[in-house]
Amino acid sequence: MTEKLFYSDPYISRFEAKVLSCEETDGRFACVLDKTAFFPTGGGQDCDRGALDGVDITDVYEKDGVIFHIAASPLKTGKTVFGTIDFERRFSFMQNHSGEHILSGTVHSMLGYNNVGFHMGSDFVTVDFDGPMTKEQILEAEEKTNAVIWSDLDILTYFPSEKELEKIDYRSKKELSGDIRIVEIPGVDFCACCGTHVKKTGEIGLVKIVEHMNYKGGVRLFILSGKRALEDYKNKNEEIYRIGTLLSRKPSYTAEGVEKLLEETSRQKYEYSLLWKKYVSALTENLENTDGTAVFCEDGADNGSLRILAASAAKKCRAAIALSDDRNGVTRYAVASEKTDSREINKKLCDAFTGKGGGKEALCQGSLHAAADKIREFITTEI
Repeated sequence: MTEKLFYSDPYISRFEAKVLSCEETDGRFACVLDKTAFFPTGGGQDCDRGALDGVDITDVYEKDGVIFHIAASPLKTGKTVFGTIDFERRFSFMQNHSGEHILSGTVHSMLGYNNVGFHMGSDFVTVDFDGPMTKEQILEAEEKTNAVIWSDLDILTYFPSEKELEKIDYRSKKELSGDIRIVEIPGVDFCACCGTHVKKTGEIGLVKIVEHMNYKGGVRLFILSGKRALEDYKNKNEEIYRIGTLLSRKPSYTAEGVEKLLEETSRQKYEYSLLWKKYVSALTENLENTDGTAVFCEDGADNGSLRILAASAAKKCRAAIALSDDRNGVTRYAVASEKTDSREINKKLCDAFTGKGGGKEALCQGSLHAAADKIREFITTEI
């Protein structure tokens, strides 16, 4: 058994330990110590990172009570080594894990829902509850969670005896056996948990629910706590100021500015579509009815405009193809016909110019790896 120093002192970042074994596995070295401050992956929380005698530890896991440290190079068995933990990372986990406990206890108290899933990812902490929540309930849970944080309550961790455990109504996502570690936030939450936690709720600073989604009949919340929440706010604040500058708006009025920009864009698109249809009508007005294929090159035309042009021209000829040169030697196209299968023409174009496209009998669209002039020449001789 490996002595777990992170339980007796979750704030420990430096320690000494004896190497009990070190075995190579797939080019890496699994080292076992008599004691460790490295938290192993488990309970939804990722393992610690750090070093042993300057050798990077890239993974830590527990099996049958033994904690294995995956090292980049071997450590000598019997040697006493000096370990260091990436404490900034550890403390972030402590803040986020403790924040999740308060939120889970709060939601359970409010709605009776159980936490049925928890994962501490590199971007967010996700928490799954077995019942739905409205936007108003989510905001209320967030407010109550932060009220607990600012009350600066003690967070207690202990291993109760079997008799003591029988008297505790604690949360657990699965059936447990053996020594069960309880994390208690008085008046807020009792939970069986193997993770690392802060000593006082005030150290969490803040919990922010940044996103939510319906999930398996319940709800999944995406949360950030402590420094992660602060960094998220900083990044979003910078984005808001940037958007405000681009729109010549104060930060608190950026949404209004975006709405007006979208309205203006929509109006301009509508006006453009009317003008394009008039242009296409004039362009095809004198097109003679023919069994040939008409080709048009309209640089800058978007996909919708190409479709309109090809479909309009196809009314007066066997087939019509509209082209628009793109950058990097790629040309977008639309092919339409009311007299033959456009898919056959589409296949010839794609085969000839390593293209990608498709559609229906009357209209196909895609892109070709060639300049418009070269494609026009091919159409004239081959289609």
